[in-house]
Amino acid sequence: MSRREQTERQILQALEAQICENGMAGVGINVIAKRAGVSKELIYRYFDGMPGLMLAWMKEQDFWTGRSDLLKDGESSQRTPSDLILSMLRAQIEALAGNESLREVRRWELIERNEVTAQLAERRERAARGFIDRVDGLTGDADVPAMVSIMLAGVLYLMLRSKTESHFLGVPLRTNEGWARLYAALETLVQSLPENLRKEPLAALEAAMRPPSTPKDAEA
Repeated sequence: MSRREQTERQILQALEAQICENGMAGVGINVIAKRAGVSKELIYRYFDGMPGLMLAWMKEQDFWTGRSDLLKDGESSQRTPSDLILSMLRAQIEALAGNESLREVRRWELIERNEVTAQLAERRERAARGFIDRVDGLTGDADVPAMVSIMLAGVLYLMLRSKTESHFLGVPLRTNEGWARLYAALETLVQSLPENLRKEPLAALEAAMRPPSTPKDAEA
């Protein structure tokens, strides 16, 4: 690791520690620079200010902005869309459950619209659309984006709600047992997707949607 990479890591770690201890209200260039033991000018040089710093940190932390490659490898195309959707939902639960600083940022995004949160939301939407666009349109029997939106929103809301409430409709939000129940409910909801999305591989469904080739296409 180069000296610059070490310094960048030091700054990112200072940001995370500050979020964990004081929430987003206590985050700013000056306090991060002091905590990391660097000048604020260095943060501007390396990250182009607070928006760039937050985006760099979120790229490492958030599923959609850092590890949204669930549909990019060839192996994933051999899985059914329902299985891929369920895997994505589980990944969201695991990413949020194990990271209080990430949960704090997501709460901040919900209540405040500014230069940083707008960029975070835009990047997450682009990444999420890259996932959902591949399974959208494979069936005319269900509005898959709307269904997945409700499930994703439920995961996010309940995970963030756990900071102030221990239960929701009697379901524990702070225990593994409670989240096992919620995940089982997601499995049931995913089973309501059309049969072809539950039984046929994504690659086969995509191939069936392509227009048949013609002799003229082959010559080209």
